[in-house]
Amino acid sequence: MLPKISVIIPVYNVEKYLHRCVESVLNQTFQDFEIILINDGSTDHSGQICDELAQKDSRITVIHKNNARVSAARNDGLKLAKGEYVSFIDSDDWIEPEMYQVMIQKAEKLNLDFIMCDYKKKSENYEEERTQPIRGGYYSGDQIKKELFQCLIMFDHIEFPPTISNCVCLIDSNFLRQNNISYDEDIHYCEDSLFGSKMIYHAKRFFYLKGFHFYNYFYNPTSTTNTYNDKKWNSYLKINERLEKYFEKTDEYDFTRQIKINMLYFTLNTLGQIRYSNSNLVCRIQMIEEIMYQPKVKQIFPGFKLPNVPLKTKAIILLIKFRMVKMFFLVTQR
Repeated sequence: MLPKISVIIPVYNVEKYLHRCVESVLNQTFQDFEIILINDGSTDHSGQICDELAQKDSRITVIHKNNARVSAARNDGLKLAKGEYVSFIDSDDWIEPEMYQVMIQKAEKLNLDFIMCDYKKKSENYEEERTQPIRGGYYSGDQIKKELFQCLIMFDHIEFPPTISNCVCLIDSNFLRQNNISYDEDIHYCEDSLFGSKMIYHAKRFFYLKGFHFYNYFYNPTSTTNTYNDKKWNSYLKINERLEKYFEKTDEYDFTRQIKINMLYFTLNTLGQIRYSNSNLVCRIQMIEEIMYQPKVKQIFPGFKLPNVPLKTKAIILLIKFRMVKMFFLVTQR
C-alpha cells in the first residue's frame, strides 16, 4: 500500500541535528508516511547517519548524490515520492508530534490543494512564534484571487508572501504534477519564494492553520542565508526574472508592482548584508555601486510609488533610487 505522505528531507552536513529532525517525523501521531532522505554530498557523518536510520525503519529511503544544492535535492525527492501528499523539512529543523495528523485530516476533509501552518523560529537561546498577516481558515479559488493574489509575490510593506516557507505546507502531489510545479535547480537561495507563489496562483482550495505552530525552524545567524555573496545576488536576479516571465503577462491580476517590490526587497537585503562583509572599505563601496547600477534595480523606480514602510527605510530606498552610493555607505555602514 502506498503511503499517505511523502516527507522529503534534503541532508547536507547536519550530523549534529539529523537525528532530531527524523525522530520528530517518526514520533508523529500520524504514522502513514515515507521519509526520503537525500544526502546531498555531505562531507561529515550525515550520510552514514542516513543509512543507519534507514536500517532501523523500512519507511526511510536514502539517496546519496553529489552536491547539487537544496532545489535539486527537493526535486529528486518529488520524483521518488509515492505519497498522496508531500511535505518538506529542512534537516536542521523539526516538527511537533501532531502536525501531520491535524493537517491530513483537514486536507482530506476539504479536498485541499495544500494546507499551511505556522512556525516557531528558534536558536540556542531564542524562541519566537511566527504567523502570517492573513486570516486563518479556508480559501476557495475566488477567495484566493481576492485576498491572496495581492500578496502572492510580496506584501506591499516589503515582506515575503505567506508561503515563503514551503516547509510549513502539506501539498497534494497531484496538484503539483498537474500544474508542473517544481524547483528551479539553478536557484540556490530563496528557492521557496518562486515555488510558493506558484502554489498560491494555481490553488483552488487552500487552508491556513493560523496559530498552530507545528514547525520548528532552527535559526543560525552565521549561516550563508544571512551573509553576503555574489552567488546569492545572482540567485535573486534569476528569481526576479522568473517571476516576470511567469506572472507579468497574466490577465487575472497585475503583479507588476509586487515583482518590483520583490526586487527592491532583494536589493535592500543584499546591500544590508554588505555591511557585515569582511571586504575592505573600497571593495564594499564597489559592491554597493554594482548593485545600485544593476539594470534590474534601476527598472524598479520609473512610475514606482514608495511602499508603506518606516521613514528611515523610505530614505534608504531614495538613496538607492538616485544611486547615491557614498551617502548610502555613510548612512548604513557605520
